[in-house]
Amino acid sequence: MTNLPAPQANRSRLIPCSHVQGQEGAKSGCRRGSDGGVAAAILTGRKESEVRMTAVEKLFVNSPGHGDSVARQAETLLHKVEVPAAGTYLDVGCGLGAAARRIARTRPLSVVGIDIDPRQIADARQAGVLPNLEFLVMDAAELRFRGAAFDIVASSKTTHHIPNFRQALREMIRVLKPGGYLIYTDLTFPAMAARIGSRLLPWAGFPCEKALDAVADQHELAESYRSRCVLRLDKIWKKPS
Repeated sequence: MTNLPAPQANRSRLIPCSHVQGQEGAKSGCRRGSDGGVAAAILTGRKESEVRMTAVEKLFVNSPGHGDSVARQAETLLHKVEVPAAGTYLDVGCGLGAAARRIARTRPLSVVGIDIDPRQIADARQAGVLPNLEFLVMDAAELRFRGAAFDIVASSKTTHHIPNFRQALREMIRVLKPGGYLIYTDLTFPAMAARIGSRLLPWAGFPCEKALDAVADQHELAESYRSRCVLRLDKIWKKPS
């Protein structure tokens, strides 16, 4: 597998179709532009009902103030890891792309933002892309990338929208390169509250730190940073080389 290309001023697309798994990526799932890059990734059989936001939630998530806060937090956490020159960065659950856009502007990284909601991705693209930035429609629990594709994988306030958040975390780890960093931020709950919540609201995600650590331990990830503020957990793991 070849490395993902570094940012170039004359590139309008970032990831070749060979990095997107399955027929959706290699054939019908992506349309190539004149430079041979991905213009779109379409997942067949995707269950959009697995990720739900109320109108009030979406209004808050898409507010400029929230987007700026998420972008600042992403930049702050990125300062805590080793960022490789011309490296690759995946933002899982990017929404309107505020964090991905901030990272692409301030770091020498090739950045991909993915979200399961096509409307969010359409709005992210409309807000403007950069030569080293790409937005794709994709399910966090079924990432259509080859393994070990990214130096850094980040997810901010996404997994509490995903019932199968453990599978989403496994997928983030799978596409992370050896020696790469997984940067995680979200609301997490006490184990008992998470179990009750998942029974009452089966369409939502209720991550707890114990469950997250169990997945990380299965893949021998090493914790390199941790911070908690009430329910919000910021955590960084490093994948073994």
